[in-house]
Amino acid sequence: MAPSGEPDSTEGRTSKRRRVAVACDACRSRKSRCDGVRPRCSLCVDLGFECIYTPPVTAKNVIVQKEYLHGLEDRVKRLEDSFRTVRSDVDGLTVRVDRVPKAADREVRGEVRGEVRSAIQVSDLIGPEDSVDAMGAISFADEEDSGFFGPSSNIAFLRHLSSAVVQKGYSLSPGAADGGFVSVSKPSSTLRQTAQEKVNVFALPPQAETLALINLYFSETGLLYPYIYPPTFLATYHRMARENFSGVRKSWLGLLNMILAMATITAEPNGASADTRIAESDVFYQRGLGLCGGELWRGTTLELVQFHLLAGQYLQGTQKSVQVWNVHGLAVKGALQLGLHSEHASRTFDPLEKESRKRTWYCCVMLDRTLSMTFGRPGAIPDSYVQLSMPSTHQFEVSSAVVDAETYSLGVSFFNSTITLYKNLWNVLDSLYGQNIGCEDALSVSETVSHVFSIEQNLFSWERSLPASLQLITRADLDKMSQEKISGTKSFSWKFRVILTLRYLNVRVLLHRPVLVKFIIASRAPDRDPEDLKLLQRIGMNSMAICTMSAMEIINIIFQAVSDPQWKQSLLGAYWYSLYYTFNAALVILGAIWVYRDTNLTGSSMLNEARELKEYPARAITALSKLDNGNRLIDRCRSFLEHFNNVLADPDTEGPTPSLPSLAINRDGLQATDFDFSPFGMELGEFMMDDDFVAMIDRQGLSGSGYA
Repeated sequence: MAPSGEPDSTEGRTSKRRRVAVACDACRSRKSRCDGVRPRCSLCVDLGFECIYTPPVTAKNVIVQKEYLHGLEDRVKRLEDSFRTVRSDVDGLTVRVDRVPKAADREVRGEVRGEVRSAIQVSDLIGPEDSVDAMGAISFADEEDSGFFGPSSNIAFLRHLSSAVVQKGYSLSPGAADGGFVSVSKPSSTLRQTAQEKVNVFALPPQAETLALINLYFSETGLLYPYIYPPTFLATYHRMARENFSGVRKSWLGLLNMILAMATITAEPNGASADTRIAESDVFYQRGLGLCGGELWRGTTLELVQFHLLAGQYLQGTQKSVQVWNVHGLAVKGALQLGLHSEHASRTFDPLEKESRKRTWYCCVMLDRTLSMTFGRPGAIPDSYVQLSMPSTHQFEVSSAVVDAETYSLGVSFFNSTITLYKNLWNVLDSLYGQNIGCEDALSVSETVSHVFSIEQNLFSWERSLPASLQLITRADLDKMSQEKISGTKSFSWKFRVILTLRYLNVRVLLHRPVLVKFIIASRAPDRDPEDLKLLQRIGMNSMAICTMSAMEIINIIFQAVSDPQWKQSLLGAYWYSLYYTFNAALVILGAIWVYRDTNLTGSSMLNEARELKEYPARAITALSKLDNGNRLIDRCRSFLEHFNNVLADPDTEGPTPSLPSLAINRDGLQATDFDFSPFGMELGEFMMDDDFVAMIDRQGLSGSGYA
């Protein structure tokens, strides 16, 4: 037996320590023996250290581990995937450049900001639906666009006038003349909307172009509706641009795109057709929709309310009346959710935020009144909800690169004047149109006239309260203007005065129109009450005169402005408001001409008045022909007025009928087939329905003239 302490010569002998090629960094720094186990040596496992093997630079026989090779392979695979994605995006952009040169070129030149993602498909709010479900099992029937158009709408007034004018035997569905439910079959998806394209929602134009559009917005729409504060918005944009748009909020980026869309569509034509401007602005609208379209389901913010509010304003100019109504509802619900209507809810905010909340709420109210009037539907915001103090006109004005402080302050005064004017508009809708609910019995002649002249006194008081810089104007005032005498704040003052005058005259026309409707109803009623007619003649003729004078002044002002498009047309604001005012005024003139020709209706000869009115439909048509270039909605309304005016042409009256610009064959590249009705798929909720147009054509026997 071996002595104690000596190793056994065989089994007990200690084996020689195995040398490792490379020790881990931790063992090397501690000068400890490393067993070289990968991926972590035993000592690092026991001590809880991070185990890293770094081969020496001079090593000739470096052992490359399998894990390291797998890591390299993964990195190469990710780079290849990224390259394929970029190549796919470039190919997609190339196709879009070939299909839509100008709009796509802007996206190709655009600087992609923020997170790099592959393009996503963005659908419109009411995009076309497939006729078969995803499983191929259910076939759906064609959908219909349906909607109620109440008493204050042009559709309701047109029904009264059409039923009196068109040929015998033409009849309306029950209740249609007073406004009612209208259903129109949707055109097929290929005619209603082109195939949805993939939109990169994170793309923006170059910075210089973006800033130019932002400044254009704040010097036009943003000055008329000052609920987005220019210095704060511009400061945010510059900060985001410096940071390459890292960490940008989706709601803010969506609002930026909506501002760019609004600036593009409201820009002065300068040779560009309306279809071109709408197509270019739609790129920004789709991006904004892709960024903010689903945000409301996760809650709302002031920026999201402003986004939906601006989207509603934008959609008014794109012939999408259904979407206007729906988007406006989102803005109002978001505003109520945030408590923008409440003085108490805003107490905790700083003065600037409190003011922004207040102005946003009042813009919701203004748009609500406008849509209630044009669509003939009950307002979403009752007058009892409007209790905030008026926006401040002096506290937050600062000079900026957009406009000076004096001009901005004047814009807020204009904004406040419109708010108080639309308080009277609410009273008109409430007293004379039953809030467009469509359930009340018609007012008597005496009740109608009583309400009319009571509100007329309120309008007179409103006019007297206007500051000198916002006084209403006449066509004669426009004639005296010269381009050399106005600049800076004074030029903006003229713009505010023109727009405020048109808004006032339109409210006045709406106020007195129910009296005209009373006469039109009497003209088609063979069993009319003689005593009721005498009362209408005695107290209603003055109201008729005010209504027609207001309508004539609207047409005169817009005609004068568009006749000098180099600078006076810029006084009108967005084209769709001028279109609505002109079209509405022309319809009232046509209705008055119809009434004035019937001595039994008026009680005395009104032929001189009828002759005076005779030139105004033609003047309105000429004004619309100059309002915008290649705008299909304007051309359609213009063509309708042409036909209606020809229907009312009386061969027995003296003097020639004013000549009208022709649309029958070709104008500005638009073929007569562009005015096909059902396939055209255009929404005309603020103006008329197709069957009104067709009735006028049938009255003239023009079905084969290229319009039918």
